[in-house]
Amino acid sequence: MVVDITTKRTFNADIEPEEAFRITCKTLSMDFILNDDPDYFVTKDASGQNIVCKGTNGKVKIVDDRGDLFIALCNVAVNMFPNVSFRNADFIYGNQ
Repeated sequence: MVVDITTKRTFNADIEPEEAFRITCKTLSMDFILNDDPDYFVTKDASGQNIVCKGTNGKVKIVDDRGDLFIALCNVAVNMFPNVSFRNADFIYGNQ
């Protein structure tokens, strides 16, 4: 993918799709998706909205309140990198 970047001059930058995805995740402050950590999961908060949590051994921490965005980015990751550890997670197929 070629991207035009405008500063005082315009130049073309050739960015691979994987790098573009990494930049997108980082820009959205969701670069933890790239860690391939299976401890992240999606659950509902008190108002019924999807949130992202991380937890093991009974300790659960809310990581992000944008659960639907997390699910969408994880679906993109699964399609780009089929061997990610969360490829069979329930939230990938809408089985939450």
